[in-house]
Amino acid sequence: MSENSVTKTSGEVFSEGDFVVYPNHGAGCVSGVEEKTILGEERRYYVVYIPDAELTLSIPADGESGLRACADEDSVEAALSVLKGEATEMPQNWNQRLKFNQAKIRDGEISQVAEVVRNLSSYGGEHNLSTGERNMLMKARRILISEIALVRGIEVREAEKHVEEVLREGISEDAT
Repeated sequence: MSENSVTKTSGEVFSEGDFVVYPNHGAGCVSGVEEKTILGEERRYYVVYIPDAELTLSIPADGESGLRACADEDSVEAALSVLKGEATEMPQNWNQRLKFNQAKIRDGEISQVAEVVRNLSSYGGEHNLSTGERNMLMKARRILISEIALVRGIEVREAEKHVEEVLREGISEDAT
């Protein structure tokens, strides 16, 4: 293990240059690992640059931050297939739906995030989404699109267009 990598309690190790996804902000790149003393306690942090938001974050290297390795192309393809699929049943109560979908986003796996985008997009077409659900849909879309853009080396706008096309394709297949 290199000097610039840290083992998380989840078992993942990240080093400078690794592509990662932080569920609160989307996909980015580890630009370094540094030690900081905060409140007298020395801890290690991943320095992650999120290009979509032009944001640099310091994320604790220990504990459950939710940071995960970026998907590969096969996982992106699987997530895009999920977007085309039929929406799965969600709880009727908006508060339960919110918790149900938050758990999927926290899990962070790209197909789970795609499922949230698909389900809330579909549900929102038939019903009114609560403010929390609209915000969650925007967050899930941002995470999904930023990860696709990073994995495929394309502009965020291009990834966004592609996600929109795939979603429309899935909706038109459901209508037939």
